[in-house]
Amino acid sequence: MHFCPMKASIVIGATAKVQLPELAVNNLHARVDTGAATCALHASSITIDEERNELRVILFDPESDLYTGEELIFSEFIVRNVRNSFGRRKARPMVETQIELAGASHRVLVGFSDRTLLTYDMLIGRNLLESGYIVDVTK
Repeated sequence: MHFCPMKASIVIGATAKVQLPELAVNNLHARVDTGAATCALHASSITIDEERNELRVILFDPESDLYTGEELIFSEFIVRNVRNSFGRRKARPMVETQIELAGASHRVLVGFSDRTLLTYDMLIGRNLLESGYIVDVTK
């Protein structure tokens, strides 16, 4: 039998406010999704320039209070095939960035996807929740 000491846990609800300081995003209301393997952030424009090996994204929709129209350019990124909520596989570009949640700061992979038709601009996935969070949906 393997004994694994329990990490100190932080209890969060079904939604939470997050900060993404490296992306200049503050007070983003995100949905916690224990079924999602990784975090996902809404981008209205996602382009991979293969010639320059750059990922270019514009976060949020023009109607959003968080929209700046600024194009973010990443030279360090990966592309992973992820399964969406309908079970379809889709290539999703991802970057490692800092996320602040419930007073704690973490470095995790965040994927960019078009979440225009969804209520929340960000999903918090298991890759962040495994850092010591417990989800209480009554909160």
